[in-house]
Amino acid sequence: MLETTTYIDTRYPDCDRMGIVHHAVYPVWYEIARMDFFEAMGFSFSDMNALGINPAMVDLHLQYKAAATYPQRLRIVTSISRYAPKKLELTYRCYAEGLDEPINTAVTFHIWTGPDNRSCDLAVTLPEVYRKIEEAAK
Repeated sequence: MLETTTYIDTRYPDCDRMGIVHHAVYPVWYEIARMDFFEAMGFSFSDMNALGINPAMVDLHLQYKAAATYPQRLRIVTSISRYAPKKLELTYRCYAEGLDEPINTAVTFHIWTGPDNRSCDLAVTLPEVYRKIEEAAK
């Protein structure tokens, strides 16, 4: 199974006055991690844009277990949890430097859309890309 690791350095502007990262920042980090994952899978966001294909996110679930703080280096591990020709689910685990347990976890659910912004069957539209997803999920 393909797992990618993305490193994030917390930024002071992302924090409240106590130096704790605001909860709204995590989805941005997970988007960065998702871009890294697709790049490693061999179907980057640039490739998607050129073809008019988009993994439109329709659901995001976050679980906060501990606070990220400033300054801190974080590690996000991303993998596929479920997939089908028209949909994809990714899982994220966010670790603070030096910790073995995640401080935050997330799951995003995506529907593949084509240039017309309608759902598309990736196995039919781009079978070579769908094979990459199958390989990444093994």
